[in-house]
Amino acid sequence: MSTFIILVRSNFLMLIRQRTLIITSLGIAVFSMLIFGGLFGGNGAPPTQLGIVDQDHSQTSKQITNALQHTSSITVFTGSYAEEQQALKNGNRDAIIILGHGFGQRLAQGGAHIQIYYNQSYPITAATTRVVVSSVVDGFNRSITHQTAPFTLDEQGVTSKNIRTIDFLTPGMLGMLLMWANLSVGTQFVLWREMGITRRLAATPLRPITMIGAQVVARLALSLAQAAILVIIAVKVFNVQIYGDLWLVALMVVLGALTMLAIGFAIASFVKKSTAAQPLILLISFPMMFLGGSYFPVNGATGIMQVLVHAMPLYYLNDAFRQVINNGAGIAVIQTGVLVLLAWIVASLLLTWRAFRWL
Repeated sequence: MSTFIILVRSNFLMLIRQRTLIITSLGIAVFSMLIFGGLFGGNGAPPTQLGIVDQDHSQTSKQITNALQHTSSITVFTGSYAEEQQALKNGNRDAIIILGHGFGQRLAQGGAHIQIYYNQSYPITAATTRVVVSSVVDGFNRSITHQTAPFTLDEQGVTSKNIRTIDFLTPGMLGMLLMWANLSVGTQFVLWREMGITRRLAATPLRPITMIGAQVVARLALSLAQAAILVIIAVKVFNVQIYGDLWLVALMVVLGALTMLAIGFAIASFVKKSTAAQPLILLISFPMMFLGGSYFPVNGATGIMQVLVHAMPLYYLNDAFRQVINNGAGIAVIQTGVLVLLAWIVASLLLTWRAFRWL
């Protein structure tokens, strides 16, 4: 019996020393529970995505906007009339309201109109938005005039693009493909270091930038080929419509691959063992996979979850893909995402440059 206990103890110690096993079992389960619980664990329905166009810029319109922003059942976006109308047509808003010129003055005089456009594909959401807007404005008016608000809601439906599940998933799968295909360069480089390959290369005239450059070019070629295969399958098999320019899709493939490669090289520069590199890459990849919006929309995330979502490079890559593929957006629309990814590349390469070592 004592021999058996010793064997059990030895095997248990060996198991807990396998960091990859711990990460892929307990770690992934905990990450999944925390992330999905944070995104979807609330008791209520997802918040309504409401756009506000304030053309009045009065104290009254600003106070109403502020009141709507503090309403838990809606997430408020502000912008110009053209921007919010386009967002509604693209399916990124459930409804938008227009606070027109002179709204505050007319509300005080008792004859204000609020124009509301809603996505008629979601009548229940539109009705909920109408009730919320009416309640907020009515309550605001009573706090000032102590009487029921004499305003009307002018409603108008807008037809948005019919985005199917596969249409939404295709850009997300592109982003996830690039993440998994290129972050792994970190594990490969650490493994080469362990096997002594980099030690032998260090004795040659080969410069580190040459070896890294060769890796980058090879993986870029692979990424473009894989992305092309995925897009062809989506178009030919599932009839996914590519509304934007293919050159923009290719540009984002290259930029996304470079971002993940840069992060992978940065990881390899700080980690000595492949047994540590792989779990670390998993720790980075799985939160990005969930919070980056590959499988489901994450625009409704609030609080700390919203901060985490907007810290993920994959979020900006997936969003850029969706803007181009689903909405036909041009470079101006995705420029924020492009700049964020470039910032990740620069920061990661600076870390690699400072910490790179052959041995």
